[in-house]
Amino acid sequence: MRFESWDRLGLDQARAAGFVLTASAVLFLIVATAGSQLGAGAGSAILAAMAACGAAYLLATSPRRTIRAAAFQQTLESPSLAASSNIFLKATGSRSKTLLMVRSEEPLLRAFLSDLRRRVLLGYDAPAAARGADPSRHLFSESATAIVDSVVGADRAWVDEGGEELDMILGSSGLDDETKLPVLMAVAFFVPIMLVLFAAIAKETGPVSVAALFVVELVIVDLTLAASSSAAGWEGEGA
Repeated sequence: MRFESWDRLGLDQARAAGFVLTASAVLFLIVATAGSQLGAGAGSAILAAMAACGAAYLLATSPRRTIRAAAFQQTLESPSLAASSNIFLKATGSRSKTLLMVRSEEPLLRAFLSDLRRRVLLGYDAPAAARGADPSRHLFSESATAIVDSVVGADRAWVDEGGEELDMILGSSGLDDETKLPVLMAVAFFVPIMLVLFAAIAKETGPVSVAALFVVELVIVDLTLAASSSAAGWEGEGA
C-alpha cells in the first residue's frame, strides 16, 4: 500500500508504515491493560481496538492534513506573492532576479524559494532551478503553483504586456475553489447532531458506544475535509 501524501512529503513508506503499526499496537496494549485493571471486562478489548484503529487512521493521514494546511496557508499568501512577483518582474525584466527577491512566510513554500535562490546563484536558469527544487514536494496550492509557473515561464513580451495570470490571482479568485469551507462547516455541524440522535434513539449511551461514535465522527469530518480540498500539480516549463 502506498500513500500519495507520504510520497509528496518525501516520507519513507516502509518506515512510516512500521511507525503507524507500532504506535497502534502500543496504544492497544495500553488501553487493554488499563481497561482490565479498571474492571471493564470484555469492553476493554473493544475500546483498545477502537483506540488502535483511531490512532492508526490519524497517524496514516497526518501527512495529508499537513499538505492541506500548507495548501491553505499558501493560498492565503498567493495575492501578496503575485503582487510582489509582478512588481519584481516589471522592475527587473528578469525571471532569475525575481526568483531571488520573492519571499514567503509558509515553511514549505519558503524552503522551496530558498532552494530556488540557491540554484539561481549557482548559475541555473529559472526553469532548471524550478525543476531541481522539486516543486511537487513543496507547492500544494493551485494559486502558488500558478504564480511560480507564470514567473518561470515569463518572457520579455509577457513582462512588457503585464502578467494577466498574476493580475487575476491578485483578486484571490482561486481562494474559493481551493477552500470549500461551507461544505466542511455544514458536515461538522450536522454530523455530531445526527450521531447524538442515533445514540439516543438506539439507547446506546455507554462508554464504548460513545467512543465508537466519536471515532465515526472524526473519520467523517476528516474525509469531508479531504474531499472538499483540491490538489495542485506542477506544470513546469517545457522549454
